[in-house]
Amino acid sequence: MAITTTTTHIEKQPAPSHSYFIDRISTVLSYVSLTGLAIIFLLPLYWMVTGSFKLQKVTMAVPPEFFPVSPTLANWINLFTGPFPSWRWLLNSVIVSMLTVVLVTIVAATTGYGFGKKSFPGSKILFFLLLSTMFLPNQVMLIPLFLLVKTLHLTQSVAGTYLAMAMPMIASPFGVFLVKQFASSIPDELLDAAKIDGATEWQSFTRIAVPILAPALAALAIFTFNQAWNYFMWHLLIATNTSLYTIPVGVSYIALLPAHGKFMQDIGLMMAGGSFGAFFMIIFFLAFQQYFVKGITFGAVKG
Repeated sequence: MAITTTTTHIEKQPAPSHSYFIDRISTVLSYVSLTGLAIIFLLPLYWMVTGSFKLQKVTMAVPPEFFPVSPTLANWINLFTGPFPSWRWLLNSVIVSMLTVVLVTIVAATTGYGFGKKSFPGSKILFFLLLSTMFLPNQVMLIPLFLLVKTLHLTQSVAGTYLAMAMPMIASPFGVFLVKQFASSIPDELLDAAKIDGATEWQSFTRIAVPILAPALAALAIFTFNQAWNYFMWHLLIATNTSLYTIPVGVSYIALLPAHGKFMQDIGLMMAGGSFGAFFMIIFFLAFQQYFVKGITFGAVKG
């Protein structure tokens, strides 16, 4: 009788290579670096929020308090019950920012789609000229835009003032460029199939192109909302009275008022106003965060 012996071989796991340890160390260093940068970027926001709960003498103390030892709501109470139309300033900021977002999105979607999917004589030159306007600083356009607004008599009514505040950002070269990058990726076969099925040019744009362009438009909406919310110089120039101020202009107005009977800035009250305005901008960003990341990464790959 033959006796068969079975030998079990245990395979040894290969030892981690040198490159494996390098990858792990680089990953840890990346997370540490990103965490440090996040703390640095969040520090001004933290200082503003905590400063809104400090009294005037504490905000100017040396060394400063990194956390309020005796927090107070006096600044917030004064912001909403004092001689400041804070809620009206917030309403103005929301209306102007949302109006700007809607107008910029419509113009950028139609224009970017035209440059991305339509070919016409001089399109490349016209697109280059459009992008070249991004090199112009906003201060250069203040006087011509103000003269245009004055000629159109927009500041004679509240609705006209809102439109005048949104006007400088309607033609957004960056928005046109971002939408064009997305529109160029739309397959021509998809649009041709819609045309064969009897769809008009407008139906092809609204029912096929716009859903595909949604991530780019959402990213553009966040950029535009942030810029419109903080467009201090133009809003200050256009607002004809205190009730038409936006949040940034209103906070600067608070800074000019005497504090506690003395000609000094009320730092705590200013930080409360800044925190009040920043809260809604952060909420808007968080609501569209996933579209923002998708739109930016897609544009980076296609660009």
